[in-house]
Amino acid sequence: MGIFRLVLAHPRSPEAPRLVAEHLDPVWLKQRGYEIARSLGDEGALWTPQASTGGRHDLSLRCRSGHALAILTEQP
Repeated sequence: MGIFRLVLAHPRSPEAPRLVAEHLDPVWLKQRGYEIARSLGDEGALWTPQASTGGRHDLSLRCRSGHALAILTEQP
């Protein structure tokens, strides 16, 4: 089991995402991501799977405001 990270990318600087939270439970991070999306005015945002490097699968959530959230996994 690894550590999961919730990161937020601002539309003006998507190449520099900011760490929002770390947790052992990805479900907790998904809920926190929904709360952030709602605070940005996007009630209908949904998490989608996204393949990434190293054969791992991450989740991403794109807001209408241009912000992007992602849950990244870190394997030990």
